Amino acid sequence: MPRNVKPRMVCSEFKHKVFTSEENQKEYITISVDELEAIRLCDLEGIEQEEAAKRMEISRGTFQRILYSARKKAAKALCEGKGVRIEGGNYIISRGHCRCKPRCKNCSKI
Repeated sequence: MPRNVKPRMVCSEFKHKVFTSEENQKEYITISVDELEAIRLCDLEGIEQEEAAKRMEISRGTFQRILYSARKKAAKALCEGKGVRIEGGNYIISRGHCRCKPRCKNCSKI
């Protein structure tokens, strides 16, 4: 019997959900909210995977799988000229203030 999937903690909802290619406005690749959060924490914030996994309240191995999946999808969209749609995923948005210490750029805006 498989384990229940644990939701991932996300600092806040992303405002921009659709990015369109100039040439191909019909085809999209879907990146989940938790995958985008993984990219944001590691690549934008510059946080190590161990710390980013703690912030999302998941194991480092799970975080790494999410991050690799997100990077592969983003690379495919860029190389093939497809749009990107942000939707879905198993996540919970942090209410009130986020648990990030030090506060990330997303939390500083709240």
